[in-house]
Amino acid sequence: MRGWLITHDKCLDGATAALVGEASGLTPIFVEPDRVEAGLEQVTSNDSVYMADVSLKPEAWARWKERVTYVLDHHQSALPLASDPRVLLDQSRSGALLMYDYAVQEGWLPPSTEWLRLCRAVARYDLWLPWHEAGQDLNRMFHDLGYGWYRERFGNGWVPFTPDEADQLSRLVREEVRFVEEHLKTAVRYHKDLDFPIYGVLLQEEGSINVVSHTLIERGAALVLTLKPEKKLSARSDGRVDAAQLMEDLFHGGGHARAAGGRLQDDEPASLSEVLEKAAQYLARRHSALTS
Repeated sequence: MRGWLITHDKCLDGATAALVGEASGLTPIFVEPDRVEAGLEQVTSNDSVYMADVSLKPEAWARWKERVTYVLDHHQSALPLASDPRVLLDQSRSGALLMYDYAVQEGWLPPSTEWLRLCRAVARYDLWLPWHEAGQDLNRMFHDLGYGWYRERFGNGWVPFTPDEADQLSRLVREEVRFVEEHLKTAVRYHKDLDFPIYGVLLQEEGSINVVSHTLIERGAALVLTLKPEKKLSARSDGRVDAAQLMEDLFHGGGHARAAGGRLQDDEPASLSEVLEKAAQYLARRHSALTS
């Protein structure tokens, strides 16, 4: 074994970084982005430890940096670590693409058209770039069939879907359309004391929240906050709100300026209205401070 790879759980980008890691001889450990220290505690040998698509807050990095070999991240919340020579931060690439490029650079994997095509498709989806449909289809199938299926089918890079998989994908797209329509109807608009509308979405089970959020943004929302099961939160922004900063400051999370995540602590209120009120007050205070 070459070492360990700590990466993002239940995320196509993290799963693809894990595929690259496994092909390179690393053993993946999947964690939520705010549970990286728990992942480090799962390491059972003195082999090298890498991170892809996740990192640590500065205070945690100070405790663990001697144990970590290298970090490959693309989230804005990793900026405080960017000056460390063991941290590569590149917001223009996804975690999976960073992992692939690093594996090729280190000689762990030979350059491969199949790997590059897979990682680029995932990057386009993860960064929500134009023409991200191939990655979006992968994401639908990954969340429906899990990492075991993903590793079996894409463990050597891109391959076409089988006819049965294409049929399943069609079913997932139909289900997604219904999911999106239902959640657009129940989305809550909040605009008191703000110059722009923000929306809240209550999610009873995991689903295509990216599509819901971006549809609301196309309709004028500056920010969409989704309250997920287990008190997890998702934030999507049109650029008027720094989603990563909001998640860091209020909800124990982080991410990108336009896409971030966090969670409520066990003792924090878990209603959508309270989450929206807290976010709105925060944004109003920041606007007042910037204009005063």
